[in-house]
Amino acid sequence: MPYLHTTRNGIRILVEELPHTHSIAIGCFIDIGARYETAEIAGAAHFIEHMLFKGTGAYPTAHAISLAIEGVGGYLNASTGYETTAFYAKVAAIHFNRALHVLSEMVQRPLFEAHELEKERRVIIEEIRGIQDNPTELVHELLQQTMWGDHPFGRDIAGRIDTVSAIARHELLQFFAQGYHAGTLVISVAGNIRAEQAIPAIEQAFADVPAGQRPIALPAPSLPIEHRLNLLPRDIEQGNFCLGLPGVSYHDPDRRAVQALDALLGGGMSSRLFQTIREEHGLSYNIGSYHNEFADTGMWVIYAGVEPDALRDAVAMTRAIIRDVVEHGPTDQELTTVKEQLKGSLLLSLEDTWAIASRNATSLLRYQTVPSVEQIIAEIDALTLADLQRAAHRLLSTNQQWLAVVGPYAEDDEADLQALLEE
Repeated sequence: MPYLHTTRNGIRILVEELPHTHSIAIGCFIDIGARYETAEIAGAAHFIEHMLFKGTGAYPTAHAISLAIEGVGGYLNASTGYETTAFYAKVAAIHFNRALHVLSEMVQRPLFEAHELEKERRVIIEEIRGIQDNPTELVHELLQQTMWGDHPFGRDIAGRIDTVSAIARHELLQFFAQGYHAGTLVISVAGNIRAEQAIPAIEQAFADVPAGQRPIALPAPSLPIEHRLNLLPRDIEQGNFCLGLPGVSYHDPDRRAVQALDALLGGGMSSRLFQTIREEHGLSYNIGSYHNEFADTGMWVIYAGVEPDALRDAVAMTRAIIRDVVEHGPTDQELTTVKEQLKGSLLLSLEDTWAIASRNATSLLRYQTVPSVEQIIAEIDALTLADLQRAAHRLLSTNQQWLAVVGPYAEDDEADLQALLEE
């Protein structure tokens, strides 16, 4: 279990001592993301993530920042989510102080220089265009639009070209000031270091972080009750679809059961979807599923790329597999298998210091505590067929299904696909 310490100004510090490792991972987790944006500044959280790599007081250029970590064989990166933004470094244990200094500079003293901002604006716009040119990515964004509409969940985290083009420097600075402060910051460390060494160093490095109040996120809307289809014709060689289903929040008592059902349906080559649609019928090379959990809602997605003429059969077969899970439930063998799959995946992730630091911080942000691995394994072991059947009836037996399609189809195909959804 990690040590937890809260500084005088409210920063929470987690340190997991792993003396058998040679590395240290440090993550700065800010409890703010894309769902805190208004429509006018869509993409601001992601834009800020980029700008923190473009220069700080002690590292005035992007090259200086990257060289400070990569020059000692380390790794520096970041990610923006809908609810959290993270900056992290992984280095050899002897370079802990260097990584700590770089991250503390990025989070506390970014320059936001105007000329760098304009260059990065162009880079992000090209990133967005890259998504639009990639149908296997675009279909997921199309599904989010179909399910969530104008809510931040309904758009890509990077924003839209028109909003990224228009965001002003003062708007980024305002969003930064509202979100990057002690009240939203968790610093998580995992690796070959003692807590009594790490905590004082972190307190000193982040002493200038101001106090502040956590901003309020835009509440999630209710999902549409009726089936919805969103078809985007593209002159390409493959059909791509995402079938959206209701999900649960990470506070929901059924979340472990949903994780198990997700693994059963689309969690790898042994899953029902893969075995039936790819192995038995050869309709898809790549098919799977995932479940996104948020504070107040969730979404469950099945995705596949298919030969254009196989789209209708693949969607129909996917929906038939879902109905079978609802009507007959998993088998005893499937329950045993998905339990071992979930436990094994969790335990394998503990081989990596960054995965441990990330798990600890994410748990603290979500639940204000870090459950032990033993507790999570016990929760998985406690799952029963009745738990999975209850979750399946709750989420899969409703009329709420949404289909997004990108591929070489015409408007005439839309009515056929909509009728398929109604079957």
